[in-house]
Parts: sequence; structure tokens; C-alpha cells
Amino acid sequence: MPVLGPETDAERELREWFERQERGNIERLEAGAQTLIQLVTGLYGVLFAVLALSSQPAYLQPPVVQWAGTLSMGAFFASLLAAMLVVLPRRTSYQQDNLTEMQQAYQRLLRRKASLLRMAHLVFLLGTAGLVAVILAILWQV
Repeated sequence: MPVLGPETDAERELREWFERQERGNIERLEAGAQTLIQLVTGLYGVLFAVLALSSQPAYLQPPVVQWAGTLSMGAFFASLLAAMLVVLPRRTSYQQDNLTEMQQAYQRLLRRKASLLRMAHLVFLLGTAGLVAVILAILWQV
């Protein structure tokens, strides 16, 4: 981008805002993953409370409850795993005196974390849908 003249205050503020946003990308992705981990943990408790009864009452017998419960358990586990992969540290190698390589390493890290978090969200929604199906099937005695 060619510079045509001195930077105005508005242009400087806009540039600085984008620089702050870029610096905070990784932290926001990790914070989102930690929130998702907390949500999955809480919903696991709800799902276990509904499904993990030792006497197998009649309302747990319908196949829709069993299939939706199994789907939820698997989806919540996959979501938890994907979210944990976002926050777990991973070695990134790059040449420290090469800014282009450092930028490429940063972009790879950002893409990986964003993709994993997106996948964790989608699978979390699938697990939540399964949990809702279990609760509705129990309430309606399907």
C-alpha cells in the first residue's frame, strides 16, 4: 500500500486498532476454547444425571433415548478434545531472524486454533441437540 501523505489521526487509530486485534487473536481463541470446555463439563453432568442411573428405569429403554444419549456422549467428548487441543501448547518451529517465516508460523497457528475451535463448536451443538432429544424423548415417553 503506497503512502501518499502523512497519516491522519483517524487512520492511525484505525491501524492501531487492527494491530491490537491481531495481537489478541490467539488469546481470544484460547479463552473461547476454555469456555467451551467448561460448558461441555457442565452438560456432561446433566447428561450423566439423566442417563447414568443404575436401575435402568423404563424411560431409558426407548432406542431414541439410547441413540441420542450415545450421540451426545460422543459429541461432547469430541468437542472437549478439540477445545483442549486449542489451549494445549504445541511446539512451533521457525527461523527467529526471518520475519516472513515468523508471520507464516503465526498464521498456521492461528488457522489451526480457529479450525479446531470451529469444529469444537459444531460438535458441541450436535451434542446439545442430542441432549435435547434425550430430554424431550423422556418427557414425551417416546
